[in-house]
Amino acid sequence: MKKLTLVLAAVLTLLLLVSACGPQPLPEEPTPIPTLAPATLPAATATEPAAGGETTSGGEATPGGGDLVAAGQQVFEQHCSVCHNLTTETKVGPGLAGLFSLEQLPNGEPVNEENLGSWIRSGGGGMPAIPLNDTDLEAVIAFLKDATQ
Repeated sequence: MKKLTLVLAAVLTLLLLVSACGPQPLPEEPTPIPTLAPATLPAATATEPAAGGETTSGGEATPGGGDLVAAGQQVFEQHCSVCHNLTTETKVGPGLAGLFSLEQLPNGEPVNEENLGSWIRSGGGGMPAIPLNDTDLEAVIAFLKDATQ
C-alpha cells in the first residue's frame, strides 16, 4: 500500500510538472512605438512638375517656374509633418501656428527666414537636423510663412 501511494504521488507530481511545462498562452504583444522617418532619407521625387514649372533632373519644381508655396507644402509633408502640425496642437514637436509672430526660436534667435532656415538645417533641442537643399529650404519657409499666419 505504501508503494502504491508513492507511485500515485509520483505520477501526480509528474502530471503537474507536464501540465505546467506544456504550451503556455502567448503573452499579449506590446503596442509598437511609431518610429520617425530618418531626416537623411532622400526626398521622394515628384512625378509631375508644379503647375507651369520647369523641373530639375530630380523632377522637382524650380522656384522661379512654379508655385513656391505649393513646392514648400510638399517639402513640409515629406520632412516636417511627421513631427509638426500647422495648428497649435503638439505632435512630437510643437504646433507651428503663428510661427512668424513669435519673438524667438527655441534657441533664442529672433524668428526670421534666415534664422528659421539655420534652425531647420542644424536642428536643436529635440529636433533633428533636416538636410534640405537651398531650393527646398526656401520653399518650405515660404510655405510656413503662408500656412502658419
